Amino acid sequence: MPESQDFLFITGRAELDTAPLVLLHGSGMHERNLIGLADRVGPARPYLTLRGAVEWEEGFAFFRRKPDRTLDYIDLFNETHHLADFLARALENGLLKRPPVLLGFSNGAIMAASLLLHRPEISAGAILLRPLSPAPAADFPDLKGHRILILAGERDERRAPEDVVLMSRQIEKSGAGVTTRLLPTGHDLDEDEPDFIRNWLAENFPPA
Repeated sequence: MPESQDFLFITGRAELDTAPLVLLHGSGMHERNLIGLADRVGPARPYLTLRGAVEWEEGFAFFRRKPDRTLDYIDLFNETHHLADFLARALENGLLKRPPVLLGFSNGAIMAASLLLHRPEISAGAILLRPLSPAPAADFPDLKGHRILILAGERDERRAPEDVVLMSRQIEKSGAGVTTRLLPTGHDLDEDEPDFIRNWLAENFPPA
């Protein structure tokens, strides 16, 4: 497993030339947790899956929370640029053949949204699973070329109903093509969710 700038990563299906997925796991997880999901939603897509640089609980995260569980916005900002610099190098050296679609879950979805906010040039779009806004009062930059999917759970005990509304409004205001769905599930993925994601990817990022 290669390591670069504090990120352990795994690549898969690197020989394929479709839009790649960058997999960003949730808090307390690791780089292998989302590979099964990538196999279901993009079996003909290359992927790059990363281990968050922050040790957290029994695993890792992409940024820290404060003791009261609120987001540590300073750490999030710093780690966003840390990760963006890695992805920029991956595009330069061919580890990623083209700007990827960020696929983030929970902590990873917040990081993906923060990359859209601060470093939009390193991605073509994003799939945000159970996100929170990385900057509730901020305006996102012009994202007219990006396509973004936001999926929330209507019974998610870790998110308030207004969280997905705020995230969706911020992305819509940026000019991105955005699809938002509230699903009949909690924080974990609904059984039909991978099929929905696969169809969205096929429509928005078809094979060249």
